Amino acid sequence: MKPVKLMMSAFGSYAGQEIIDFAGIGQGVFLITGDTGAGKTTVFDAITYALYDETSGGKREGDMMRSQYADPDTPTFVEFTFLYDKKEYTVRRNPNYRRTSKRKNKEGEYTLTKENASVMLRMPDGQEYPGKIREINEKIVEIIGVGAPQFTQIAMIAQGEFIKLLHASSRERKEIFARLFDTNVYAYLQMKLREESKSLYGQLEDNRKLCSHEIQGIQYLPESSYIEEWEECCGLLETNPRRIQEILSYLLQEMKEKEEKIREEENKNRRLAEENAWNIRQAKGINQLFTQARNAEKEIAARITLIEDQKTQEQKEEKQLQNLKEQWKEQLPKLSQQIASWRNLLPKYEDLQEKQKIAASTGRKLQASEHASRQAKENLEKIRMAIQNAKEQISDLEGCTVQVSTLSERKKELAGRQALLEDMAATYKKWQLSEKKRKQEQEKVQKSLDLFQEKSQEYEEKNRSFIAEQVGIIAEHLKEGQPCPVCGSLEHPKKAQLSSHAVTKQQVEQAKKEREQADKKLNECREGFQKVQETCEKEKSLLEQDGMRMFGGDFQPSMIPSALEESIGKNQETEALLEEAKRKEKRLKQQQEKQEQLEKEQKQLESQQEKLAQSQYEARLAFEKANQAQELLAKELPFAEVQELHRCLQKAETEKSSIEKRQAKAEDSLQRLKRDIAESQGILAQQRKNQKLLEQQLEGKEPVETDGLLEYDHQLKQAIDLLEKEKLQLAAAKTRNQQGKKQLEKLYQKREILKERYEMVSNLDKTANGNLPQHIRLDFQTYVQRRYFRTMIAEANRRLIKMNGNQFMLQCREVEHLGKQGEAGLDLDVYDLVTDQVRDVKTLSGGESFLAALSMALGMTDVIQHTAGRVHLDTMFIDEGFGSLDEEARDRAIAILNELAGNTRMVGIISHVTELKEQMDRKLMISKSDKGSHAKWVIESYYSGG
Repeated sequence: MKPVKLMMSAFGSYAGQEIIDFAGIGQGVFLITGDTGAGKTTVFDAITYALYDETSGGKREGDMMRSQYADPDTPTFVEFTFLYDKKEYTVRRNPNYRRTSKRKNKEGEYTLTKENASVMLRMPDGQEYPGKIREINEKIVEIIGVGAPQFTQIAMIAQGEFIKLLHASSRERKEIFARLFDTNVYAYLQMKLREESKSLYGQLEDNRKLCSHEIQGIQYLPESSYIEEWEECCGLLETNPRRIQEILSYLLQEMKEKEEKIREEENKNRRLAEENAWNIRQAKGINQLFTQARNAEKEIAARITLIEDQKTQEQKEEKQLQNLKEQWKEQLPKLSQQIASWRNLLPKYEDLQEKQKIAASTGRKLQASEHASRQAKENLEKIRMAIQNAKEQISDLEGCTVQVSTLSERKKELAGRQALLEDMAATYKKWQLSEKKRKQEQEKVQKSLDLFQEKSQEYEEKNRSFIAEQVGIIAEHLKEGQPCPVCGSLEHPKKAQLSSHAVTKQQVEQAKKEREQADKKLNECREGFQKVQETCEKEKSLLEQDGMRMFGGDFQPSMIPSALEESIGKNQETEALLEEAKRKEKRLKQQQEKQEQLEKEQKQLESQQEKLAQSQYEARLAFEKANQAQELLAKELPFAEVQELHRCLQKAETEKSSIEKRQAKAEDSLQRLKRDIAESQGILAQQRKNQKLLEQQLEGKEPVETDGLLEYDHQLKQAIDLLEKEKLQLAAAKTRNQQGKKQLEKLYQKREILKERYEMVSNLDKTANGNLPQHIRLDFQTYVQRRYFRTMIAEANRRLIKMNGNQFMLQCREVEHLGKQGEAGLDLDVYDLVTDQVRDVKTLSGGESFLAALSMALGMTDVIQHTAGRVHLDTMFIDEGFGSLDEEARDRAIAILNELAGNTRMVGIISHVTELKEQMDRKLMISKSDKGSHAKWVIESYYSGG
């Protein structure tokens, strides 16, 4: 990668747009120089930021790089054009920053808005690479072949960074090399081996716990002959698992034999229990027959008593039924005849109800007609009175229209006067304020005048005193024989004396200055007073003109407030009178309209009254006719109302129905009783038959005692339950032991596999992580890094020996000299070629340390580029350090860098060392001002703006 052009805009210390053209300087070593803080390292920061969105030091993010000197509307970006494999690429990148908006806001102002980060990559064919920021970043890494950490190590020898690497511990170098040479894969392998070793150990421990749990769960018979041997073998999990399995088989066999004995004993007890149960059933059967015989005898006696009671009740109910029939023999026909007669009257009552409805309807119509006639008469009278009232009110309101016109004219006149007075009142108020201000300004003028007079007097006094003192000053310098500059006399018998409080020239000038300031203040106050005075006179003149028109020659401004108040009162009074007159005018119109409407209604009511009189006459005739018809029919009927007929009819029918129901109920009860007697007689016959059969079965037998049989049955059941419980417990123990035996077999098999795997992985873990006993702590990653380290030191020594004049070289500490405690393997020593001694690298002087660090950096660059394969970085920047070298060492270092650059590379030295400025013919000069930094090329006195 070789730079072609770098453009920075508002980036770092560069306020505007700065372009650095690398194409014109060719190959070889060049100097980047300038004052501290001017922005030398920022050049490399800009390249790193454009490529990787990072800075070389990693301490500042891209969004922190916006220049503090930039204008708000200047964009922040870096555009970097470079060659790689003879192909040209351009990348342009900007961070998040705030810029001036392109449009105004609602208030018409430009505000700050956020510009989001973006990146553009132009490929050699001129097309922009498509994708998001992350995808473009990945493409740039793919093109260059290295990421930001490696790039900043091989393209930039940063100030102080390689001194740190030179003096770093083995642990610190390990962390650096892991990042540069991507050896974390070996650390990952170490970690995975360590994790797997721990995991396998944990699995073995879990297996041991599971085996122990299964063994502790094994049960055995109290009388077992293997108890002592089993308890001894429980601790032999690691040494003799096979014997544990054998004893477990013996324990299971003992349980099997014990289970068979329990089964035989249980079967024996069950046979005895069945025989005893048969004897109990036989005894209970005989005892049950004796109980049934006793109960049958009791039931037969009770049944005979019941039949006798039922027959007595039968005779009683037959007699009661006969009496009822005799009683109802004459009553029922009479009720039936009366009911039929009353039913025949129902149609006549229906006709009567219809005639009553007609009479009621015609009566209601007559009442309505009479009411309407009365109401019409009353309404007609009310309307006549309302017409009279309206006429009276119209007579009272006839003059209000003229009054409204007169008051309206009066209101206009008063409104005009009030408006003029309000304007005058406003002017009067302004004049009062101006008059007050005039008095204040007048007081200021007086105070300023007093101050001016005071300051003038002070100045005059000090000036006179100063002039008087000049004589004393001259006399102080007079000498005998020398002429007086005032009178020319050569003799000075009585010299003027200086006052003890002499006034100085400075005091006179200060007094004069104060007088001038007081005079200026006085003039300003007079001008202010004059302006206020003119305003007062103008406002007073306006008042007097308006006042003369309104009040005449006796006008005074103080008359305005009372006149305005009086005008407002008259205006309000006139307004009230006008409103009252308008209300009367409105009422007059309403009364006139009302009178007209009432007269129309009067005519309508008079016509309506005539029609109502005819309707009332016709309604009265219809009512009298209908009423006469319903009265004639009512006289022919026995009941005044049909409801009374219905009540009597319902009462007769209810009485008849009650008699019939009582007779039917008595007959049903008698029949039911006869059926019950027959049923009881049948049951009695069957009971006597059953009693005879029981007597035949019990002939020659006696009741049996069963307590002994039941006690024996209880004892047998308890014995069977105990055996069953013991059998279940034994079966559960046997099942548990069988399961434990199977589980232990599986666990033992798995344990053998785990042990074999753990032994292998544990050895690999200890080897890879450097934890083998009595061995050097050299892990796998450090071993790989050590090969890179030795190669890097070899490349470094190739240049270091030339730069230090064959004085010393670097060497990687040999394995046999490494310690066994802590991390080791990347330790660095110095071999002194003069004394043939090995010493610590920290014993090097400042200049020697810089040469060693520079050599290591160059060596690392070689190793990284060789490791990266196709990576071609043809540019390197070296940041400071040359100030610690003497002239000879500096010349050797420059020679090595020239050799390194050759005809293909560019090497930029970032330094402010004066000797380098004189020694280098190609320089990028960085200058700084209060408006930001600028860069320009200086090549052999030829200036090319950059």
